[in-house]
Amino acid sequence: MAVNASGDGRPYLWKASTLLLPASLNLGISNVLAPLLNAMLARSVEPEAAIGGYAIALSIMMLIALPQLRIQQLTLVFLEDQASLWRIRIFVGVFAGLGGIVALLAALTPIRDILLNVVFATEGSLRDQTRLALIALVPFPVLAVIRTHLYGTALRINRPRLIWLGTGTGAATVMLVGLGISAVKANAGSPIAAIAVSAGAAAETVILLWATNRPLQQAVRASHRPPPEYQAMLRFFGPLLFAAFLPTVTTPIINAVLTRGPHPDTSVAAVALAWGVNQTFLVLMWGIQPTLLALMARGESPASGRRFAYVVAVVVTVPSAVVAFVPPLTSLVVHTLLGATGRLQDMTEAGLRVLAALPPLLVQEAIYTSAILSTRHTRLIVYVNILRLVGLLVILGVTVSFTDWPGGVIGVVAMGGSLVVEAITTMLYGYQSQKQLEDRWAARVSGSQALT
Repeated sequence: MAVNASGDGRPYLWKASTLLLPASLNLGISNVLAPLLNAMLARSVEPEAAIGGYAIALSIMMLIALPQLRIQQLTLVFLEDQASLWRIRIFVGVFAGLGGIVALLAALTPIRDILLNVVFATEGSLRDQTRLALIALVPFPVLAVIRTHLYGTALRINRPRLIWLGTGTGAATVMLVGLGISAVKANAGSPIAAIAVSAGAAAETVILLWATNRPLQQAVRASHRPPPEYQAMLRFFGPLLFAAFLPTVTTPIINAVLTRGPHPDTSVAAVALAWGVNQTFLVLMWGIQPTLLALMARGESPASGRRFAYVVAVVVTVPSAVVAFVPPLTSLVVHTLLGATGRLQDMTEAGLRVLAALPPLLVQEAIYTSAILSTRHTRLIVYVNILRLVGLLVILGVTVSFTDWPGGVIGVVAMGGSLVVEAITTMLYGYQSQKQLEDRWAARVSGSQALT
């Protein structure tokens, strides 16, 4: 292997923790920042329209930027030497460019009217807020794809400090820009969050391009092996891209249903608030998959990775459940910190209680997804996400047709239920991949002991 990232003899727990913390914050920082941005929007003249408009616009741009969800995994699996690095970067550049073109079309052409009028059926203030946020988020898809590749390179060469640097820069920029706009024009509405997120992504990308340049030159060496073929990369990435599309449409589908029901502004805003708060407590879980992939790529034990993930599950479950089910703490977070009141507060608190049951299942999903990706059986991820989409549509159909639940509760139940379906099917499909990795590692260890 041409990547100079060999083991250092330290315990697995140490090596995994040093990668997990920055990787989790990197992938989960948007969820940490979401409640803070929503708190700014909640103090606008029309808070529900501002929060809902930003949520809808961001869900559209996240759909356009969906390659970012798999670019890091592609980087972790295929980065071996200088030749592979340049192949990967050309590959990343193509998808980033395509994302920029589609973002422009979605925000500045008649396609925008189709999205806002037909797909999401937005009206009045909600439509205006969504339109403004879309324009401000145009750069986001390009930057999101590039930065996740750069984070993948930092993980692959074992430079967690670079991840801290990039994530810290991006988060600080988002907060400073958001607070600055709020101070100058407190009633700007959804553009407060949208401009801040785009500015944060730009700062993050620039600092990562600078910070990873020299470490990559030192760690990624030349070799005589042929670089990966684009066809091989597409065979790996294509199913993952399709699979990334399926969960990414979850939020737009839910929003499209809720905007057609009673109290659309409140319902969309409640789902955004509940999801943002829940994911803030689960931020450590976001780093499990890239951490396991990076360590397995360096020859570490898959079984040790599985046990490490179980520890993370316990750590994240307790605070999430406490905030969801201890009323004074729930009110402190939702009402005092986020500024939600009345119907919006009630829906958000109910949503938090629904989502509190997810962490153990999501950790299992991360373990088995890592195994599937390490063995390059990416078509299995497609099957998993097709079943997740079917589960989402069934849950939405049943709850809308046969219950009188508030819209915010319906949205959270559909989102959480689809994740449960995904987790269970991932465990079923990924069991053989995990067993294959553990058996292969055990055989390699036995062979090494026999030689010594």
